[in-house]
Amino acid sequence: MYWLVVLGLLLPVSAFDNDDIDAVIEKVRAPSYDCPNDSLFPELEATLNQESLTTTQRNALISAKGQFLICRGDFESALTLLGDLVDQPDIDKASYTYVSAINQIGFIYDAQENPTRCQYYRQARSLSSPEKHSDIYMSSSLGMISYCSEYDDVSERLGKMFSILERFYEDGSPAELAHIHNSIGLLYGGLGQHGLAAEQFLKAHDMGVQFYEGSNKLSMLISAIVSLQSSGQNEEAYRRIQEYAALNATINTPLTNYFYYNSLVYYYRKNRDFENLEKTLPDFKAAVSAVSSSFGTLIYKWHEAEICLHNGNLVCLVDYVQQFKDEKNTIPPRLATNLDYLSFNLAIYLALGDVEKARVANDVFAMEAERKRIKQQDSARVLSAANLYNRIYGLEAEVEAEQQARQRILWALLAVFIITGSLATYFLRRKFLAAKAIDPVTQLLNSEVAISRIGKLSAPDKGRAIGIAVFDISNFREITRYLGPSKTNSVLKAIARTLQNNIRGSDILGRFGTEQFIMCLHNVEESSARPYFERMRTAIAQALEEGDTAGSIKVESTVSIFITNEKITGLHDILDDMATSIGLNHRSQ
Repeated sequence: MYWLVVLGLLLPVSAFDNDDIDAVIEKVRAPSYDCPNDSLFPELEATLNQESLTTTQRNALISAKGQFLICRGDFESALTLLGDLVDQPDIDKASYTYVSAINQIGFIYDAQENPTRCQYYRQARSLSSPEKHSDIYMSSSLGMISYCSEYDDVSERLGKMFSILERFYEDGSPAELAHIHNSIGLLYGGLGQHGLAAEQFLKAHDMGVQFYEGSNKLSMLISAIVSLQSSGQNEEAYRRIQEYAALNATINTPLTNYFYYNSLVYYYRKNRDFENLEKTLPDFKAAVSAVSSSFGTLIYKWHEAEICLHNGNLVCLVDYVQQFKDEKNTIPPRLATNLDYLSFNLAIYLALGDVEKARVANDVFAMEAERKRIKQQDSARVLSAANLYNRIYGLEAEVEAEQQARQRILWALLAVFIITGSLATYFLRRKFLAAKAIDPVTQLLNSEVAISRIGKLSAPDKGRAIGIAVFDISNFREITRYLGPSKTNSVLKAIARTLQNNIRGSDILGRFGTEQFIMCLHNVEESSARPYFERMRTAIAQALEEGDTAGSIKVESTVSIFITNEKITGLHDILDDMATSIGLNHRSQ
């Protein structure tokens, strides 16, 4: 860090008065969910060298310095600095300085996947509130929802995430909303739902890029690129890599360069473009060296060996395999569970003619592929449950808004039940609200509640839109005749599951009629709404897989779409027109 000291000495070293020091503290301090402007670090260091600092001022600057170090990836230095700070016997434990330091330590342990993170997130949340240190309260709450034992069930965690998002949507800053979307993306990624994770990361990026400076502009974009690549959306990933390169042209830090070349070599390997992969590897090697990343070194050697495998260079492959015979060179879990990497290992042993090791590599690959398949099935059920939780939270909010007087009585009664230990009543009430609002066959919102929620949506943001689609199962009568009325419900349930597994938690989905479904997207890009609805129509056609109840009957559907850039008025007239257009379409067929 010597160069930082030298750089700091280039700044004026005259004594600051208290007002000047307080102004520096305000300037270098960033919200807990953000990274500070790295160009301010020399000024922070110079101010820390002032002899006139009070203890309170010095501690505030040290806490801010910890955030700079974290954003630079220097977790060990940050942990030492912040640990010494919070251990001071006379520090004010109600101050922003202390609570921020506690939250930062939680984040460091979070990045290291250390369970101790929960202890610090819990402490940071207990010392903050929506009114006091609100940025820390939100960050620590999201950290606890994501990782800590208070919310073990993943589906409920997602529901609570979307509930927080809904509460912040009207009054929250773009930075707060971006942080929440990023947290939801991390949860989706943990479920293996990388397509949904990419959508959340891109929302966070689109919000954050408007006001973030420096490397902050790229942090959520690189998460989106990784998720796009993991979900097989390679061309969209490449488009976003190009966007990243354009933004990075003026940022150009060792870490942002590392992420850029890492995503680029992954794209070339995934698309079997070995010519460009070979050209890019030297730049990637230099970027890895600049950040001293041991994991990056493993990634580089993997891709270098991919070139060897492509060129049939067996000597190179033997050297690659040999290095892992040393116990120090173990494969980290992130790589050991990567199906691309496991497939590559299998290909190496086949190329070397080592049948026994190839058989072992194949077994490892098959076991991991099966584990991921089961996880995908489990996560689909989790997402359905999360959507239901989110609907319940939304329904409760509507009841509270429309019946405030009655709700006060209800909460009073609920308090009595809690005092007497009858927590079961709370959960029965939640199920009762859901049962009244949810169609018993499809488990979607019924028509009345879905329309009510759509009608209460606020106007979309500038440049965004509200999209409504009514899907009509055009051959429903044929299906009914073929299966009989008693078995038709299984078809409706299959379609409902298909739609549920493809929506976001903030979308509105309901049964609109006997053979119709209604879907509403709020605050979406206008250009993406219509293609999205068309993809949903295609998904409906594929809802019944071979072996399902419908046998050889294929689901056919039509869709009527309405898109507006304004708050919806005259919703019932709009829906009548959409239903009419569907009827006209049937008659024209």
